[in-house]
Parts: sequence; structure tokens; C-alpha cells
Amino acid sequence: MSGVVAPRAAFHQLRHDAPMRRPWCTLVCIADESATDLRETAASVDACGHDARLEVVDSVEAAAAAIADADGWIGFLDAGDTVVPGAMEQIAARVDGASSVDLLYSDEIVRDDAGRERARYKPAWSPDRLRCQPYTGRLTLARAALVASAGGLRPDLGGCAEFDLVLRVGERAREVAHIPRPLCVHLAGPTPYPRFATDDVARAIQVVDEHLARTGVEAVARPHRTAPGLLRLEPRLRSQPLVSIVIPTGGARRSVRGTEVTLVVGCVASILRRSTYSRIEIVCVLDDGVDASTREELARLAPGPVRFVDFDEPFHFSRKANRGVVAAAGDVVVVLNDDTEVRTPGWIEAMLMYALDSPVGAVGARLHFEDGSIQHAGVVGVGGNPGHAYHGFPAETVGHGANALVPGNFLAVTGACLMTRKAVFLEVGGMSGWFPESYNDLDFCMKVHRAGYRVVATPDAVLDHFESSSRDGHVAAHELDLIRRRWGRLLRADPFYNPNFRSGVADFDRALSSP
Repeated sequence: MSGVVAPRAAFHQLRHDAPMRRPWCTLVCIADESATDLRETAASVDACGHDARLEVVDSVEAAAAAIADADGWIGFLDAGDTVVPGAMEQIAARVDGASSVDLLYSDEIVRDDAGRERARYKPAWSPDRLRCQPYTGRLTLARAALVASAGGLRPDLGGCAEFDLVLRVGERAREVAHIPRPLCVHLAGPTPYPRFATDDVARAIQVVDEHLARTGVEAVARPHRTAPGLLRLEPRLRSQPLVSIVIPTGGARRSVRGTEVTLVVGCVASILRRSTYSRIEIVCVLDDGVDASTREELARLAPGPVRFVDFDEPFHFSRKANRGVVAAAGDVVVVLNDDTEVRTPGWIEAMLMYALDSPVGAVGARLHFEDGSIQHAGVVGVGGNPGHAYHGFPAETVGHGANALVPGNFLAVTGACLMTRKAVFLEVGGMSGWFPESYNDLDFCMKVHRAGYRVVATPDAVLDHFESSSRDGHVAAHELDLIRRRWGRLLRADPFYNPNFRSGVADFDRALSSP
């Protein structure tokens, strides 16, 4: 929200003289000095019909007073923002009869200073992204009753007052709805992605820290290291639970960076050498074919944290992982491929702060290929098929709306590096025996969603993944058919992969060249 001067006459001249019926939606516009921008906003609201009204105010303090008197639904606009024709009808249709929806937002079109427009498509409710980026943007509406019970707008927060309100309402909302269509044109200036203004970053950190304290998340907010106007979460763990790292392995060897290595030995060595989190145990689930020298080498690396579980059946990743988790002593487990190596020292802490958050059921890391490009940044459903977000893209990829730079909620994460609480793993039945090779991780995450938990992918835990080094990378047709039959509806309409993105590859590219 911006601006200091409210030319109220510019709005009132645009209003019809006909009496309004009681509005179900109040749009609060904090105006700047431009009467032209205000007329454009007012006219767009006026065109929506007399079931919505625009309250023009000149400060956050005045906005707080305006919404205190409102009922129905409340939203915010900046002067110059325009509501597209039919927007209010679409919103009304979405909330009509949906008594549990308390917070709603839509996609938007952003217009820069040169008049160029681009669509900004958003995922379904992603609270783990919202903590680092004000991604909901325009048009966001909340039930007035919930706004009041959450404490209303806090004028002392200036430009972060609306963001703070969305966080507080989101904490209490029974359901958050997303309309995947642009219902507003927002004057975003030169900003390439949703972000906090430079002057608002310190207040945004304050707002997020207060939110983290209210919700019990063991972290604090900090400025993003590379992206101006975004935040990151830094772990502040209040306890040090034992983390069991379960590594199913057949003891395979291959060339990594020009050197022949036993993959599981390199994986375990990287964990012990680079990880800053000390309360770990490593549970290696070993095939019969793993030779004695590999066992001896693993035992020499760290005789205390490393222990073995034998697996005497044909290759079956799900059963191997399940056996390792059952044998694990930790309350938190990581299922980890043997063809991975740790890159970021704080990877366990970066994932653990999410895994300890009770609404979260599974956490995934950012995985890179040997050449540094992205292998995994979350799993999405694309046209009925699962795909890895930004697969093969450069490591420095920003993504659509900067979604490659911040944590986010996804349909699933890869089992090559997946953290969960052991209790959640057992609650959903572990990894299904129906998927011996592929899609066991996707099926697990779908069960996590069904149990009411969120799935998070974080770019702050980075590992290298020498993909499919341990086995043939072929996907069995019967497993693909089975995952489609079990979870086809979600794979065809992934709520976290906007339907306006093109199908075929999970690159978050627009299906259309223009909004």
C-alpha cells in the first residue's frame, strides 16, 4: 500500500447517484497524489456493479478505521490498480455457499512503468512461501469478521500492515481459496517479482518473527542473501532431536568427478564431514551383495553414528526404506539416496525447522546434477504426469515470481532426500510396497497431504545427486499407470502448479505469450 494524499472528489464524481444496496465487499484504496490513477481504480470497481464499494483513504491509519466499520469481505488496492470486468462475480461465485473460506486471493497482471504487462500466476495456499515473500498480492480478500478477530490492521507497520494482516488471518482461516485467473491489474513499477519495498524489509522481518513466534516455528527471518526484497528463514532450534538418516544401498560404484568411488561411502563421508548438526545416526540398509570391504569402510568412517540393517530381498526401494525407518532410533528421519553428497553444511537444520512444525509432514531439499544444474526443486503434476520443477535449469534460476529462490509448498518432494517425523511416516503407512522402484516418494507425499499435512521444498538445503547411479533410471510402465490411477485427479490439477502454465514440462512457463 502506498500514497499520502486522497483526492476523494475524483472518486465521488465517478459514483452513480443511484442508491447502493448494502455492499458485500469493501475494497480499501490508499491513494497517492495522482487523481488519474484514482479515477482508473474507481471506475474499474464501479464497473463491477453496486455489490462492492471503494473506500478511499489517505493513510494506513485511515485504512484501519475504514475496515473496522466494514462487514462481509475486505480487500486492498493501490491507486492505479484496476479490477478486471467480472472479477467480483467470480469471487462471489467462489465464496457463495463456501462457508469455510475465510481468505481468498487471485492471480494478477502487473504493469511496469513503461506500460508493459505480464501475468503473475500463483500457487494454492503456500504459507511456507508467504513467510519469505508477499506472494498473494492482488487481489486478496478476507472475511471482515476474521479480520476483526485477528486484531484488524496495525497502522504502526506502515507498508507491511497488509502483509501482517494476511499472515494473521491465514493463521486462523479455516480454508484459503485461490482463484487461478488474473482478476486485477496492479501497478508494480520495475519490480520483477512480489517483494517488500526496501524501506519495508526491516518491518517485514519484525512481522515474520512475530508470526513465527505465534505459530511455534523454530526460526527467525533474515534478508535474502541474493534477492532484494525477499526474506529467508534461519533455524533457531530449541532442541536437538536425534535425526536418523536412512540410506538404502546396494554398494554400487561409479565415477564421480573423474574418480571411481563407492557411492554410499562418499555419501556418508560427506554427511560426516560437512554437516553442522551433530545429533545424527546413519542407518545403512544393505543388500546381500554389499561386500565386506564396503561395510568395513563405512564402519571406519564413524563407528558410533553408522549402523547396518540387512536386506536380503530383491531390489525394492520402498521396503528397504521402510525397514530402515522402523529400525531408526530418531524421532525425525531422512530417507536419502546413496548417490547424493551434502553441499550446504546446515542442510539438516534447514529442513528440520520445517519438519518440527506440526502442520508439515514432509520436507525436501534442492538437488543438483553433477554439472551444477537443478535436478529437483519440488515435484508438480503436469498434465497428469509428475515432474521435477526446473529440472535441468541453471542453479541460479529465479523462477516465475522468484519461486525458485524461496521455500514453497508442493504436491510432493523426491525421496532422494526426504525428511519427516517418524510418527508421520508410520501414520501414513510408510512407502507403499506397490512401488518398488519409482513413484514411492510421490505416493508417500500424496498420503501425507491426505492426512492433512503440508509438503515443503526448501532451496536452503542443497545436495548433489548423481541421479540413478544405483540402478537403471527406467520407469516401469505399470508403476506410472498405478500412480495415475491412484492420484490422477491431483496430477491433472495440481493446486500448486497454476493451470495457466503450459503442460509438458515443469518449468512454470506461461501457457500464453500474453496475459
